Amino acid sequence: MTQKLLYLTASTCDFSHVDPNSVLLDSYRKNLPPGAYHTSLGDLPVDRIIQISSQFDMIRFEPRGFDLNGNIYKESLSLYQYLTRSTATACEGIEQFTDHPNINTRLDHPMLWVFGCSHSHGVGLRDHELNYGQWLSQSEYLDLPVALITKPGSSLTWSHRHLFNCQIKPQDTVIWQLTTPGRVSRFNGNHVMEVVLNCSKDRILVDCMNDEQLYFTQLSLLNTGTKFLHSIGCRFIIISICDFGKSYDYVSQYVKYPEYCSSYGLHVDYGTDGLHAGPLSHKAIAQRILNHVKSHDD
Repeated sequence: MTQKLLYLTASTCDFSHVDPNSVLLDSYRKNLPPGAYHTSLGDLPVDRIIQISSQFDMIRFEPRGFDLNGNIYKESLSLYQYLTRSTATACEGIEQFTDHPNINTRLDHPMLWVFGCSHSHGVGLRDHELNYGQWLSQSEYLDLPVALITKPGSSLTWSHRHLFNCQIKPQDTVIWQLTTPGRVSRFNGNHVMEVVLNCSKDRILVDCMNDEQLYFTQLSLLNTGTKFLHSIGCRFIIISICDFGKSYDYVSQYVKYPEYCSSYGLHVDYGTDGLHAGPLSHKAIAQRILNHVKSHDD
């Protein structure tokens, strides 16, 4: 090997099962010879890993050994994101209008991506309780590391932008949660804000965004996003936590897609805020999605 390869791992990972020739870095070393190396936040502090990373041609993330719900996993992913973005200049200066920290999370393994608002984020759950994306990542479900691209209060426009800017590969699985049409992204000249229309005091914005305009935007995003995912060739599922059929006549536009998975009627309990799904509901939603994935694969 003429190049230098660095793996960022869990401190508990027996890396000999991944690459028996890799060398553990538990102290800062200069002028490393070509070859494979691995380290973790348990072996070196963040500043030392950043310092030593400049010597490497490639940096990879190894998810085995991590508690996918633990803080060390999140911190290691954030560090990996920083290390890989710091050397990528191809898109420098181009405004993507994305703000989620996991936008450039890309492992060398099949991944589960979840896009959505507070319902997918897990608002109302306690720290030890799992949202449906985290349930799906478990070994008894899809057994995939999950990247949650979620933001409470966000619109479908927000998730659509992030969907198009993530590094989704054909071997990945994508869950795209539709949110209510009455949410829009608005650019104020400096940054993008997410606006919930029924809470907005901007009467001009509220008056110009009637139901027809909102659903035109919603269905345009749905159609282009679906075609984009089809073009990648990945496995994907579309879900909607909210029952649009109670207020609108456009449900047929959603269910026309075989990838659409209805989650209606699965709110068997509520979270601490009394509004969002509780832990039992998230588990039920995960099971419904898993069943849909299996039937769709068959």
